[in-house]
Amino acid sequence: MPQGQIASVAIISGLANGMLLALINSGAENVLNKNIETHVFLLYITAFILYIYTQKYALSQASIALETAIRKVRVRIVNKIRHTELLFIENIGGYSEIYSKLTQDSSIISQAIIFVVFSVQSTIVLIFSLLYIAWLSPLSFLISIIILGTTVFWRITTNKLATQALKKANKKEIRFFRTLNHILEGFKEIKINHRKSDDVFQQAEQISIETEQLKVTASIKFIDILIIARVAFYILLPFLVFILPLYSMISTDIIFKVTTATLFIIGPINLITVTEPMLSRTNVALNGIYDLEKKLDNAINSHSDSFITDPPDKFQMIKFSEVTFNYFDKQGERLFSITPTNLSIQQGELLFIVGGNGSGKSTLLKLLTGLYYPTSGSIYIDDEKIDHTTYQSYRELFAIIFTDFHLFDRLYGLHDVDEKQLKNLLNLMELTKKTKYIDGKFSHIDLSTGQKKRLAFISSVLEDKQIYIFDELAADQDPHFKKRFYEEILLDLKRQGKTVIAVTHDDHYFHVADRILKMEYGKLIDYNGSI
Repeated sequence: MPQGQIASVAIISGLANGMLLALINSGAENVLNKNIETHVFLLYITAFILYIYTQKYALSQASIALETAIRKVRVRIVNKIRHTELLFIENIGGYSEIYSKLTQDSSIISQAIIFVVFSVQSTIVLIFSLLYIAWLSPLSFLISIIILGTTVFWRITTNKLATQALKKANKKEIRFFRTLNHILEGFKEIKINHRKSDDVFQQAEQISIETEQLKVTASIKFIDILIIARVAFYILLPFLVFILPLYSMISTDIIFKVTTATLFIIGPINLITVTEPMLSRTNVALNGIYDLEKKLDNAINSHSDSFITDPPDKFQMIKFSEVTFNYFDKQGERLFSITPTNLSIQQGELLFIVGGNGSGKSTLLKLLTGLYYPTSGSIYIDDEKIDHTTYQSYRELFAIIFTDFHLFDRLYGLHDVDEKQLKNLLNLMELTKKTKYIDGKFSHIDLSTGQKKRLAFISSVLEDKQIYIFDELAADQDPHFKKRFYEEILLDLKRQGKTVIAVTHDDHYFHVADRILKMEYGKLIDYNGSI
């Protein structure tokens, strides 16, 4: 249902609610005059039914519209995440911000819709009641506007301070989730080091205390808003009932009606005031989601390689020409570099890459697979230079298992799985007793690290790509399987015409490789000398 229609129905509901006030006053006046008019009662029943129906309709449709909007935003952001670049995901500082925006903030927005609709309706009732007071007594209306206007001005100022505190608290909560991730993902490390455990916990505790203080500050500001609204009402009421009749020639009948109208607006004023904290939190949540989406848009626009075509059926050579890459910190200082690199990889070659931790092996693989863009230099497939229009097609050449790989429970991207081949691979990887492929997914993926790597290997083989990259895949395997991996499995892939690149430290099996390269401090050299 369009937003305009929802707003229109909410306005009608508010008007119907306001009509009840006028009809109640009219009916009360008739009773005082001992003049019972049935049509006033019938109008009241009609306005009451209209109010109930339109209120439920507006709330229901608004809830449906909001949940649809949240779903679309979530899906849109998830889609943008998959189209952004690896470097952006790595630099975002963990996934806490993304999880927070798509779960916690979305939940806050979802919960706010009923309050928003009630607030709109209450605003209409308040306006109608004030107009009714103006019709009864312009002076009463003027006094009401002065007192309520002063209150609104003070509330706006206080609400800004509360919202600022909420924004700071929101950022603190993201930091808390990051610290929680340290505890969960680094559980083994902190379990054997009580000092590290204490420090991480103290960090989490300190962030929680700071968050608490900010939220308390915001809550107190919102309480101030609520209190001042009620104070304003209880100042307005005696002004109209006790003081105004002393200085103005207003009949008792008018005073009675103005008092009734004033009592009638306390409900809408309280509801609007109570809704304000929810609306402020919703505003902070919306801004957070918009900020995340803006970051994603900027990251996507900076490298718009959304063109997807099929990779070449065959290639002869992949070549690096003076390729460099630099890591920078947030201040723009260079942290690590891949020096100008020239490299040629032949189709069907079995290549080993060695090097110490931090030497640049993983960065080299990310450049090779197109996950990173070179800072300078070019990558060629045969004689064709890879650019932003062909990067995704180039990436489709590869199946890769990094050391920090993710194991999917389904064979995503494979719509026609050869279950006989899959069964043979499970047997080859000695996993038939550990997991099975049932109803389109693996029954168990809670395996040891070595077993997870073997299951990831199965998934990569089924993808049937031209180039396979394995980053320390054999590192967590037993000697028996390690020997089979190097002397049978890798050689079998080579016999199939696949290009295989393996990062390894297993020098006992270096004889299997056609060529061995070494990374040292960002520089690629031949294992037996300079390239």
